Amino acid sequence: MMKAKSFGEIVIKPFEEHMRTALYDFELNERQQIYSSLPKEVLDGAIEDPDRRPNVVVNDQDDIVGFFVLHKYYQHEGYDTPHNVVYIRSLSINEKYQGNGYGTTIMMNLPEYVQHVFPDFDHLYLVVDAENEAAWNLYERAGFMHTATKEEGPLGKERLYYLDLDSKYVSSLKLVLNEDDLDNEFVDIHLMKDNQKVGIIVLEDKEHYFDIRSIEVEEDERKEGIAESALRQLSTFVRRRFEDKKEIHITLFGSNNKLKPLCEKARFVEIQKSEDYIKLMKYIKY
Repeated sequence: MMKAKSFGEIVIKPFEEHMRTALYDFELNERQQIYSSLPKEVLDGAIEDPDRRPNVVVNDQDDIVGFFVLHKYYQHEGYDTPHNVVYIRSLSINEKYQGNGYGTTIMMNLPEYVQHVFPDFDHLYLVVDAENEAAWNLYERAGFMHTATKEEGPLGKERLYYLDLDSKYVSSLKLVLNEDDLDNEFVDIHLMKDNQKVGIIVLEDKEHYFDIRSIEVEEDERKEGIAESALRQLSTFVRRRFEDKKEIHITLFGSNNKLKPLCEKARFVEIQKSEDYIKLMKYIKY
């Protein structure tokens, strides 16, 4: 049974045989072929393996703009990951369609697609070469967390990324900097969903790090994963716009603070604790 899923301007769906010619015409430049295989190089192997599923991404003109393989139970050499896991492999965008935002659209919606195709799997991973900074910045924006680094992969240093499929993901959420605040002690980041402001994060400038002073989400959006998705995107957002910032801190008061589990999912770690509060930190320069 086909499990195609539409995400606005794109549709993600499993490969069908009539798509083979288009995939054989799929192109990547020489540098991109260092980081990812051409679809024709991995297609038959994926079809023959019951644990692998090749997928295509088509635009609203029905052009195949992207390709990737979902691999159940895969174990990448050098990493210890759970058995009940799905890896994203051989992800690429057809060269002729690059520069149109398809990569971002695909990554922001892939978690929901994987949940749609494999509802019984809780763990999603991918591996990226450490030199491919543009790729791993995109993965982090989509909610993936850097969990390990391997110094000697096939092409050198590589990074393992993880995403919890048991969490909520808001693919249309964007963080937008309020440019009017850049000369102030506090920086406002607006949380935008479908071009509507649904919340705000206020950061206090502490020289080499930001301190999260507040996270506010509109009342009717609180159950939709807005705060969780925003915290996952925040480190990449800050790293790309504030070169002098190395860390993000947050102080939570009260033993039942609802932000604590969300911060932990976003890989904040506890650095200080008292009876009244806990202080968490995330290192963003690596």
